[in-house]
Amino acid sequence: MRTLLLASALFAGLIGSLAAVPVPPGPAPYSAFCRTVWLFAKPCTEVSTTIVQQIQEFSPLIGCDECQYMLVSATPLSIKANHTTIEGLQAENITLSLSNTKTTGGCRVAAQSTSLGFTSLLDDGLNYCNLYNLLSVSGLNRSPGFMEMTNEWACLGYGLATCKA
Repeated sequence: MRTLLLASALFAGLIGSLAAVPVPPGPAPYSAFCRTVWLFAKPCTEVSTTIVQQIQEFSPLIGCDECQYMLVSATPLSIKANHTTIEGLQAENITLSLSNTKTTGGCRVAAQSTSLGFTSLLDDGLNYCNLYNLLSVSGLNRSPGFMEMTNEWACLGYGLATCKA
Protein backbone atom coordinates (compact mmCIF):
# COMPACT_ATOMS: atom_id res chain seq x y z
CA MET A 1 0.00 0.00 0.00
CA ARG A 2 2.86 2.37 0.86
CA THR A 3 4.42 1.68 -2.55
CA LEU A 4 1.18 2.58 -4.28
CA LEU A 5 0.86 5.83 -2.31
CA LEU A 6 4.49 6.73 -2.99
CA ALA A 7 4.12 5.99 -6.71
CA SER A 8 0.91 8.08 -6.83
CA ALA A 9 2.62 11.01 -5.10
CA LEU A 10 5.61 10.82 -7.46
CA PHE A 11 3.33 10.66 -10.50
CA ALA A 12 1.27 13.64 -9.29
CA GLY A 13 4.45 15.61 -8.67
CA LEU A 14 5.74 14.79 -12.15
CA ILE A 15 2.48 15.89 -13.79
CA GLY A 16 2.46 19.08 -11.72
CA SER A 17 6.05 19.93 -12.63
CA LEU A 18 5.39 19.36 -16.33
CA ALA A 19 2.40 21.73 -16.21
CA ALA A 20 4.67 24.48 -14.88
CA VAL A 21 7.12 24.22 -17.80
CA PRO A 22 6.47 27.04 -20.29
CA VAL A 23 5.91 25.98 -23.90
CA PRO A 24 8.40 27.74 -26.19
CA PRO A 25 7.08 29.53 -29.28
CA GLY A 26 7.24 27.57 -32.51
CA PRO A 27 5.94 24.17 -33.50
CA ALA A 28 3.35 22.44 -31.37
CA PRO A 29 4.89 20.40 -28.54
CA TYR A 30 3.53 17.19 -30.07
CA SER A 31 4.88 17.65 -33.57
CA ALA A 32 6.61 15.00 -35.60
CA PHE A 33 10.33 15.62 -36.07
CA CYS A 34 13.54 14.12 -37.31
CA ARG A 35 17.06 14.86 -36.12
CA THR A 36 20.06 13.33 -37.77
CA VAL A 37 23.80 13.93 -38.04
CA TRP A 38 25.67 13.66 -41.32
CA LEU A 39 29.44 13.40 -41.65
CA PHE A 40 31.25 14.27 -44.86
CA ALA A 41 34.91 13.99 -45.87
CA LYS A 42 34.66 17.34 -47.66
CA PRO A 43 34.72 20.92 -46.38
CA CYS A 44 31.51 22.55 -45.15
CA THR A 45 31.70 25.20 -47.88
CA GLU A 46 31.18 22.50 -50.51
CA VAL A 47 28.43 20.76 -48.55
CA SER A 48 26.61 24.03 -47.84
CA THR A 49 26.80 25.19 -51.46
CA THR A 50 25.47 21.85 -52.73
CA ILE A 51 22.55 21.79 -50.29
CA VAL A 52 21.56 25.41 -50.97
CA GLN A 53 21.67 24.80 -54.73
CA GLN A 54 19.54 21.68 -54.31
CA ILE A 55 16.90 23.51 -52.27
CA GLN A 56 16.74 26.22 -54.93
CA GLU A 57 16.49 23.68 -57.77
CA PHE A 58 13.84 21.40 -56.24
CA SER A 59 10.57 21.53 -58.10
CA PRO A 60 7.81 19.11 -59.09
CA LEU A 61 9.26 19.15 -62.61
CA ILE A 62 12.11 16.85 -61.61
CA GLY A 63 9.79 14.08 -60.48
CA CYS A 64 9.65 14.82 -56.77
CA ASP A 65 5.99 15.39 -56.01
CA GLU A 66 6.63 16.26 -52.37
CA CYS A 67 9.51 18.64 -53.03
CA GLN A 68 8.14 22.08 -52.33
CA TYR A 69 11.18 23.57 -50.60
CA MET A 70 11.75 27.26 -49.99
CA LEU A 71 15.09 28.64 -48.82
CA VAL A 72 14.61 30.93 -45.81
CA SER A 73 18.24 31.81 -45.05
CA ALA A 74 21.72 30.52 -45.71
CA THR A 75 25.15 31.25 -44.31
CA PRO A 76 28.26 29.08 -44.69
CA LEU A 77 27.42 27.28 -41.42
CA SER A 78 23.61 27.50 -41.20
CA ILE A 79 20.78 26.75 -43.63
CA LYS A 80 17.08 27.21 -42.95
CA ALA A 81 14.32 26.15 -45.31
CA ASN A 82 10.64 25.30 -45.32
CA HIS A 83 8.95 22.31 -46.89
CA THR A 84 5.27 22.27 -47.82
CA THR A 85 3.29 19.47 -49.39
CA ILE A 86 1.86 20.19 -52.82
CA GLU A 87 -1.63 20.36 -51.33
CA GLY A 88 -0.36 22.79 -48.68
CA LEU A 89 -1.82 20.59 -45.95
CA GLN A 90 1.41 20.03 -44.06
CA ALA A 91 4.47 22.19 -43.51
CA GLU A 92 7.84 21.60 -41.89
CA ASN A 93 10.83 23.70 -40.88
CA ILE A 94 14.25 22.41 -41.90
CA THR A 95 17.40 23.55 -40.10
CA LEU A 96 20.94 22.48 -40.93
CA SER A 97 23.88 23.48 -38.71
CA LEU A 98 27.29 22.83 -40.24
CA SER A 99 30.61 22.66 -38.44
CA ASN A 100 34.08 21.89 -39.76
CA THR A 101 35.77 18.89 -38.19
CA LYS A 102 39.26 19.79 -37.09
CA THR A 103 40.82 16.34 -37.20
CA THR A 104 39.65 15.26 -40.66
CA GLY A 105 39.00 18.55 -42.44
CA GLY A 106 35.51 17.30 -43.18
CA CYS A 107 32.09 18.58 -42.24
CA ARG A 108 29.55 17.63 -39.58
CA VAL A 109 25.93 18.57 -40.27
CA ALA A 110 23.23 18.50 -37.59
CA ALA A 111 20.00 18.31 -39.61
CA GLN A 112 16.47 18.68 -38.33
CA SER A 113 13.01 18.72 -39.87
CA THR A 114 10.06 19.60 -37.62
CA SER A 115 6.39 19.57 -38.55
CA LEU A 116 4.47 22.75 -37.84
CA GLY A 117 1.16 22.48 -36.08
CA PHE A 118 -0.31 19.41 -34.45
CA THR A 119 0.39 16.24 -36.39
CA SER A 120 0.71 12.60 -35.61
CA LEU A 121 4.05 11.86 -34.03
CA LEU A 122 4.36 8.97 -36.47
CA ASP A 123 4.46 10.80 -39.78
CA ASP A 124 5.48 7.72 -41.81
CA GLY A 125 8.96 9.20 -42.17
CA LEU A 126 7.94 12.48 -43.86
CA ASN A 127 10.42 14.54 -41.84
CA TYR A 128 13.19 12.04 -42.50
CA CYS A 129 12.40 12.12 -46.23
CA ASN A 130 12.56 15.94 -46.23
CA LEU A 131 16.20 15.62 -45.21
CA TYR A 132 17.03 12.48 -47.20
CA ASN A 133 15.68 14.00 -50.43
CA LEU A 134 18.22 16.82 -50.15
CA LEU A 135 21.03 14.27 -49.82
CA SER A 136 19.80 11.83 -52.42
CA VAL A 137 19.01 14.18 -55.29
CA SER A 138 22.17 16.26 -54.71
CA GLY A 139 24.31 13.11 -54.58
CA LEU A 140 25.80 14.00 -51.20
CA ASN A 141 24.81 10.61 -49.79
CA ARG A 142 27.19 9.01 -52.31
CA SER A 143 30.16 11.25 -51.57
CA PRO A 144 33.30 9.63 -50.12
CA GLY A 145 33.28 9.43 -46.35
CA PHE A 146 29.54 10.09 -46.00
CA MET A 147 27.96 8.71 -42.84
CA GLU A 148 24.51 9.24 -41.33
CA MET A 149 23.69 8.80 -37.66
CA THR A 150 20.08 8.66 -36.49
CA ASN A 151 17.58 6.27 -35.00
CA GLU A 152 13.87 5.97 -34.23
CA TRP A 153 14.25 7.99 -31.02
CA ALA A 154 15.87 10.97 -32.72
CA CYS A 155 13.87 10.65 -35.92
CA LEU A 156 10.26 9.61 -35.43
CA GLY A 157 9.06 7.43 -38.29
CA TYR A 158 12.62 6.72 -39.47
CA GLY A 159 11.95 3.00 -39.72
CA LEU A 160 8.75 3.59 -41.73
CA ALA A 161 10.22 6.03 -44.25
CA THR A 162 9.85 5.25 -47.94
CA CYS A 163 11.43 8.27 -49.58
CA LYS A 164 10.64 8.76 -53.28
CA ALA A 165 13.44 11.08 -54.39
